[in-house]
Amino acid sequence: MNNSISALFLAVVLSSTAMITMTYADDAAVTPAKTDAGNPVVTVFLAQKKPIAANLIVTGSFAAGELVLVTPQVEGLAITDILAEEGDAVKKDQVLARLSSSSIDIKILQTQANIAKNDTSIKQAMNQIEQAKINNDRAQSDLNRTKKLRSTGVATVEQFDQRQAAADLTNMQSQAAELSLESSKADRLGLDAQMQDLQLQKSRTEIKAPVDGFVSRRTAQIGGIASASKDAMFNIVANSTMKLLAEVAESDLPKVQIGQKATIVVNGMAKPIQGVVKLISPEVNETTRIGIAHIRVEEGTKIPLGSFGRATIALAASDGVVLPLTAVTFGEDGPTVQIVENSKVSVRKVITGLVSTSEIEITDGLKEGESVVARAGTFVRDGDTVTAVKLTDAAQ
Repeated sequence: MNNSISALFLAVVLSSTAMITMTYADDAAVTPAKTDAGNPVVTVFLAQKKPIAANLIVTGSFAAGELVLVTPQVEGLAITDILAEEGDAVKKDQVLARLSSSSIDIKILQTQANIAKNDTSIKQAMNQIEQAKINNDRAQSDLNRTKKLRSTGVATVEQFDQRQAAADLTNMQSQAAELSLESSKADRLGLDAQMQDLQLQKSRTEIKAPVDGFVSRRTAQIGGIASASKDAMFNIVANSTMKLLAEVAESDLPKVQIGQKATIVVNGMAKPIQGVVKLISPEVNETTRIGIAHIRVEEGTKIPLGSFGRATIALAASDGVVLPLTAVTFGEDGPTVQIVENSKVSVRKVITGLVSTSEIEITDGLKEGESVVARAGTFVRDGDTVTAVKLTDAAQ
């Protein structure tokens, strides 16, 4: 009875072992099967020369390429009109809002009245100059005649002194008229400057867009008091240009270079967008060891500020002999591959280049067309005799 149980148990074990061997034989890359000659079967493929790109996947949030803050240049005026809303595309010098200008208008009227008054003063001063000139010419003529009469003894000294005093007086009056005119002209310059300042203040009651772009935020409210000390009335994304503030690990930061292209996937967008690395922050966060790469996206692409984005940065590209990563073993002596030639396995040192998510470039040590074990270093060793099964082109 015991012999029957033992025989039955041995049969079950042998049957299970046979099933396991048959199952693994279906996947040569996992456990090589044995051929009739007893050689293990390994999956190999021909080394191919094809393009490969080294990429870096990063994530971050979107921000304005350049954010322009629109603040009032006059203080204390009430907001009367709002002419732009968040999301609106705007052009340079487009009016975004208006402020109350009634107090400035009153000052303009007052200044205009003072200018008119000054014009009258200038005219009066000019008339006084003309009158003083006439009086001075007459007094000087009388003085000259008196000088001649005095030399002949006809005019007295008293008469001469009177004529001299009259000439001096008219001369002083002429000088005073000239000074009055200069003073009036100086006043006019001040009034003109005051008017220009008021006109400038008046123009600044229209809040205008300093650049082309779109409004990302509006804090201005009708009835509010405009002040530069408060939050900006409008935030404008200059030229509607956005950028992704991509977080890059400190170890990867040296690989990122200005001008590298990136493909960005944005939540909610059906198609990825293209971008270019425009700036690499010179600082790394001391706590997280993360740096920031600024990836500028295509101009005119409108994305909500703060949105999440996932970018694939193309670090480099090449066209060389390429293998799957599974075909390369990385050991203490460097990377190696297993070559199958004449049914013999040989281990060969290679020099690697670019690495993608699933492939690696071999820059030296391997030629195009050589047979390489697909999953190296697992079941066969240097010098083993094997039966090679090639992958189809589709499988490669």
